[in-house]
Amino acid sequence: MSITVVLLQMIKLFIIMCVGYLLYKIKLLDDHTRVHLTKILLYVTTPALIIHSFIENAGAEKKEMLPGLFVIAAAMYILLPVAGLIITFVLRVKRQHQGLYMFMTVFSNVGFMGFPVCDALYGTEGVFYAAVFNCVFNICVFTMGVVLVNYPKDSNDKRHVLNAKKLLNPGILCCFIAVIIFLFEVPVPGVIMEALDSVGGLTSPLAMMLVGASLAMMDIREMFGDIRAYIYTIIRQLALPLAAWPVIERFVSDGTVAAITLILVAMPVANTAVLFATEYKRDEKTAAKVIFLTTLAAIITIPLVIWLCLG
Repeated sequence: MSITVVLLQMIKLFIIMCVGYLLYKIKLLDDHTRVHLTKILLYVTTPALIIHSFIENAGAEKKEMLPGLFVIAAAMYILLPVAGLIITFVLRVKRQHQGLYMFMTVFSNVGFMGFPVCDALYGTEGVFYAAVFNCVFNICVFTMGVVLVNYPKDSNDKRHVLNAKKLLNPGILCCFIAVIIFLFEVPVPGVIMEALDSVGGLTSPLAMMLVGASLAMMDIREMFGDIRAYIYTIIRQLALPLAAWPVIERFVSDGTVAAITLILVAMPVANTAVLFATEYKRDEKTAAKVIFLTTLAAIITIPLVIWLCLG
């Protein structure tokens, strides 16, 4: 893959992110609008994008790949907690913050940033692979994620109890619908496909604008005063994907799937980290700080990782 192509795509996404940042700063995009646009992204455009990508990639070859894709995604979310544990040990993270750092290591921004990058680099095929990973992400974040963010567990704290109802979220439901259509080759009229393509096409620019708006909400002065957050960002955005690549290359035979897996590992920390930190009374300021730093760093580190690993 040409590094020039990757850089141009990342610059394009960065410009769109800056537009969202600017719109929030000049009040054309306020908190009320941001909340509703996020719901449109989660409930409308992303499901349309996922369903369209599954239908576009329907066929015997991709159908045979589907179980393997789920296994690869599941393996990734099994191995990443081990990496998170090692990183917390290396950084000597305080006991009360260890679970949050492990959560941030495991859960990358597969949706808001992963889809746009995979779409830009690999088109509907890339979105299809990323969508499979997103299905596993949604299952893991509301099960394993709850356990991680509450680590170390306090026996008197009941907040760590899993809520099965949260598994019935738009991400899981749209993936379920997409897989059913994909496996049973349900015929979809051309006009509906075009509508799904048009609505799903809004996901990338809308997601990046919302990432920019989220960064605009944060106090930049607070973002640059934590040395541990800087070191973690370097480890998280560079060392982790570079260390993961030999394992991915060894066990994932399909070149495109291996590249998508690497790219998703190299994504910045998911915005979900702030939501979970807030809900489970962890340090949401640290979560916001790391999201800010890893998101900005990703503009450089993702092309660098792709160049070093994929040439």
